[in-house]
Amino acid sequence: MDRKAQARFIEYILTIFFGVVVLISISILIYSFYMNALKNEIRESLRQITLQTSDGLIRIYGISKTSEAEPENYTSILLSEKYLNLPDSVSKRNYEVLLVSANPIWSKIDSITVDGQNITFIEENSGAKIIAQTTQDPIVIVEHYVPNIDISVQGKSENGRKSNLIYYRYNIDGEMYDTVILGEDGILMSISKIS
Repeated sequence: MDRKAQARFIEYILTIFFGVVVLISISILIYSFYMNALKNEIRESLRQITLQTSDGLIRIYGISKTSEAEPENYTSILLSEKYLNLPDSVSKRNYEVLLVSANPIWSKIDSITVDGQNITFIEENSGAKIIAQTTQDPIVIVEHYVPNIDISVQGKSENGRKSNLIYYRYNIDGEMYDTVILGEDGILMSISKIS
């Protein structure tokens, strides 16, 4: 093989290599653009789901909180219920919605030192947090805080199934407690102290 043939052969190899690198780069750019667009679409859908859940929570809270109904000792009563009609999937991905109580665990502690003296403020927040997240790739999480909900909330809905909000009032040894459940939780619970 003469030098001209070797040079042409090397030129063809370099051209093919450069073409493969360009195709891989373009494929990576297209895939990156697709994933970013998909994540934005999922994030917007999950944001709408959290707003819809928040609206339902505020509605049944407003209706039921002022009710004077009192259950018998160690029993509970259903005060109101709202079906949310959530979608089966988000951009063809499975998802879940969680209701989490803000009170009494979440608190804001500010510590300030003035003239060598430490002053600490503890501010307890009341409210609820709604967390919507995909359970398949890409994982996208959207959180929405609902302030001024002074009752416990709990529960979960997966892929829009069991997406009803239920407001219960229960009586434990003469103490009345209110709670909102998303889905069908079998156990009512509330945390009153962490040590």
